[in-house]
Amino acid sequence: MKSDHWFYRVFQALPDLIRWLPANDADSGSGFADQGLATAGQGLLEAGEDSLYRFSAPELKALSHRLDGLLWPRDSASGSEALPVVILEVQMHPDPVFHHRLAAETFRFLQQQPQVRHLRVVVLLAHSRLNLGTRQPAALGRFLTEDVAWVDLEALCRQQGTDPLLALLTIPLRPEPELGSCCQEILALRPELLELILPMLVERFAELSTEQIMVITGIPLDDLRHTRAFQEILSEGKYKGRQEGLQEGLQKGQRQEAAALTLRLLERRCGPLLPATRAAIEALELPQLESLAEELLDFSGAADLLRWLELQQC
Repeated sequence: MKSDHWFYRVFQALPDLIRWLPANDADSGSGFADQGLATAGQGLLEAGEDSLYRFSAPELKALSHRLDGLLWPRDSASGSEALPVVILEVQMHPDPVFHHRLAAETFRFLQQQPQVRHLRVVVLLAHSRLNLGTRQPAALGRFLTEDVAWVDLEALCRQQGTDPLLALLTIPLRPEPELGSCCQEILALRPELLELILPMLVERFAELSTEQIMVITGIPLDDLRHTRAFQEILSEGKYKGRQEGLQEGLQKGQRQEAAALTLRLLERRCGPLLPATRAAIEALELPQLESLAEELLDFSGAADLLRWLELQQC
């Protein structure tokens, strides 16, 4: 008979035995409760009275823990102080049980990877105000304070002099007026990262067509046409108008379409336009519309637009 099964049967028959177990060791003389309650419990069992505890052996279903990311040093199975194994978690929304889930995932990983000696947990947060739950008990608080690095992406957006490649992490929540310069700095260093940037922009600005997104960010449309990301978006229909969107717009290049696009972008940048202003923009030639679509990224309001239109009449 296996001992686990035997103990199961013992506590099934005598659940109040749990109250008599020593608190620390067998010589302490003190049990789970004080001596008076222990004696009373013994009397209940001897008299065949109802026990104070109900015993069961419920199945605790195994949770599937999927890490958001795991970074493992190429030349080390255990990690080192300089290059620890890194568990990466991304949390963009409130989760009252996140702290407990993070601890569970971390120690489950260590259980499965006992060779790891140097571990770091990095959490990317949308901002520090997220409700992620309690840090109790004390051991959990120590883990979250000492073993976890918390990265506030909102604060990273405000940080001056951030490395452009590090700023890549802020694209999901960086303010729209800053997106153009941010993306352009990244692509100046690593043009191939357009494959990463484009899907996030399309996801973030689902109400805009892809060509509008490209104008907002100042990314040349010709740079976009042959990217794998564009082909995937085209095939999956992830942008407005699907095959009537960017592909058709690039082929047509008609003045009225450029005017309509520029007006939509101006209204996002400058607010509602007066009828006279709309008419002046619709009367512009295609080269002027293309120039305006680029320069409006620097507009701070309707006054900048009016000054630009005045210059065109000179």
